[in-house]
Amino acid sequence: MIRARIARCLASVAAIAAVLAAGPAPARQETPAALRAEAFEAAQWAIASDAADALARVSARFAQGDDALGRLAEEREDLIERRDRLERELERFYALDDAGARADRSRTRSAWEATVERLRGVDADIETRFPAYSELTSPRALSVAQTQALLGPDEGLLLVLVNPEATYVWGISRERVEWARAEDLGDAAMTEAVNRLRASLTSAGAVRGGQDVDPILFAGPQATPFDRATAHRLYTELVQPVEAAFAGKTTLISVVTGALTSLPLSVLTTNAPTGSDAAPEVLAATPWLIDRYALATLPSVSSLEALRCHLVADPAQRSAGCPQRHGALARRAEPTGARLHLAAFGAPLLTGEPVNATRGSPAADDVMGDGRLADVGKLRALPSLPGSKLELETLKTRYPDALVRIGPEATEHAVRALDADALSRARFVVFSTHGLMAGSAAAEPGLVMTPPEQATEADDGYLSASEAAQLRLDAEFVVLSACNTAASDGRPGGEGLSGLARAFFYAGARSVMVSHWEVSDAATTTLITSAFADLDGRRAGDPGVRARALQAGMRAVRAERRWAHPAYWAAFTLVGEPG
Repeated sequence: MIRARIARCLASVAAIAAVLAAGPAPARQETPAALRAEAFEAAQWAIASDAADALARVSARFAQGDDALGRLAEEREDLIERRDRLERELERFYALDDAGARADRSRTRSAWEATVERLRGVDADIETRFPAYSELTSPRALSVAQTQALLGPDEGLLLVLVNPEATYVWGISRERVEWARAEDLGDAAMTEAVNRLRASLTSAGAVRGGQDVDPILFAGPQATPFDRATAHRLYTELVQPVEAAFAGKTTLISVVTGALTSLPLSVLTTNAPTGSDAAPEVLAATPWLIDRYALATLPSVSSLEALRCHLVADPAQRSAGCPQRHGALARRAEPTGARLHLAAFGAPLLTGEPVNATRGSPAADDVMGDGRLADVGKLRALPSLPGSKLELETLKTRYPDALVRIGPEATEHAVRALDADALSRARFVVFSTHGLMAGSAAAEPGLVMTPPEQATEADDGYLSASEAAQLRLDAEFVVLSACNTAASDGRPGGEGLSGLARAFFYAGARSVMVSHWEVSDAATTTLITSAFADLDGRRAGDPGVRARALQAGMRAVRAERRWAHPAYWAAFTLVGEPG
């Protein structure tokens, strides 16, 4: 049914685009502006996002302000996590063909069926007792006018819908709407362009001493050339045609689809390239999109409403563009205890030698044991992270009253139990460690913590996405200072931002900073510490404060000639509320 809806919406967008391209208004006297507005809404229905769903559900829960609903919603999330985990186990058991696996498969199947049945019951209970919650969590498209009302005076929104034949682009600000169609950038061409840029950022292309060296890690004068021609082409076809809508704006919020979800828009170049793509001095002088705008991304246009109307601590903080609600607005319950500026965990106690000075590590599959728990020996053997330690020590100095757990104290048990209350009161949350990608549907993405002597359900040294989703946060800003934290959850066809980012939105974050590839330990330390220095230097309420902090962090990295290549400074994306 969802696929059919998406197909119909894409067809609607294409039909409207054809009318617009033809020029004259149709017989019904619908203006081009009205048709563009209709196409804008149709495009939103074609975008399905797990991260958007996470934001919708947590914001709806907060908006309702009902303890009974909160308990049901929490049980629902636990059941979803259990259902997904059991599905991964079933996949693993079906791949085995022995008596023990068949018995495990039968037991797991029964547990899965019971979980699904209970989930249906909880959903029915919520729909009956709390119909407004169900309404808030149902995806809906915002009109152009509604979107404009939710945008700040210094903000623009870029919506990019990739379909098989072409790509459709909308640029929206409070004052203006622009629309364009990129004829030569259908899904296949877009995927090819993004893959070409990703190869410039992540492929092993430099050779020294007979060994392949990842260009991300290579700090010498040689570097894999960054394909600025392709980066400029994407700018000229996706941003420039609608950029008149962003005149005078300083923050650009993007909603993208398809292959673009794996590419930070910061790497787009605003001028045609000159000089060598491999020369650090040329790359340092290149004008990037991040120079023009502080950038943030959202999983959907409707996420604007979720973040600015419902996921707020106080009804007075709601955007002036929020829809009117019937009845009194609930005030979100404040965490018990004093507000904590920062809670940070990382630089886990690991025995491996630092490898190429990165926070890269194997896929999650490679560190999992025979069951659901991680292999603590394999985790412990991962490379240590001296940059993470320096990063957290710098943050601890900046915030003397912060909770900062480093080395032996940075355990999964601390995150999930010992420090759970402090986490629930923290404005900023930082995890500085190895991030593991989902190698398959059998193993979730997650964050490496200091391994215990023996793995248990409470602590196996690996904070998986589903475990992160069960945290209770009230955080303005969650920073996942690790590799590949923007990657999907590993399901076939899994979308970007469906793993750790979604999990932290479920937990209660309003914005999450994630990475798209393997990051340099030293460069990331500079980026994170510089971002927080900028964050502290701004007044409360400054528009786009977190997006600007990331922009400042990128500039600090680029100030080092050896880090001029975007592989060093462009990996991170801010997802969620920019300010």
